[in-house]
Amino acid sequence: MAKSPKPLIISLCIIAALMFGFTFALIPLYNVFCSITGLNGKIDSKFPEQFTRTKIHDPTIGERRVVVEFDTNRNATVPCELSATQALLQVIPGELAHTTFRVKNLSDKKIVIQAIPSISPGHVAKHLKKLECFCFDQQTVEAGETKDLPLRFWLETEIPKNVHRLTLSYTLFDVTARTKEKGT
Repeated sequence: MAKSPKPLIISLCIIAALMFGFTFALIPLYNVFCSITGLNGKIDSKFPEQFTRTKIHDPTIGERRVVVEFDTNRNATVPCELSATQALLQVIPGELAHTTFRVKNLSDKKIVIQAIPSISPGHVAKHLKKLECFCFDQQTVEAGETKDLPLRFWLETEIPKNVHRLTLSYTLFDVTARTKEKGT
């Protein structure tokens, strides 16, 4: 007598359900992994309540400078240019720094873009705190429009002493189709 296929079918259904559930768990698991390891440069945008918006006062760090380089990239399908108005900044840990990025829509249509940040070396990501960043929200850029987008941040005073240079990179994506799907 032949074996019944029922146990095999049940096992395959369970495996398929587990695989489906795992795909939904990937993003939270990835975020936890990046938060623990500092890999991929995921940046914590929370800031302490004692931040004075101008300077965290610590007289022992006034001499130290960290060079922050800005790198911009775009997905090949994005009809925009993105560039930093300053290629780099010398930042004193604990002091508020600010710069702008310029985006230009090269198309004849309104588009919605989203910038995804990363930082290198990844282990310093936890020491970069953003107060204001164009990457927090999607940006609408009209046809042919040029916009200046703000970035205000500081480096924690606890940033490792052997870090003298870091790169903050933004990759631009066109999310127009996704915003249309959501009805926004």
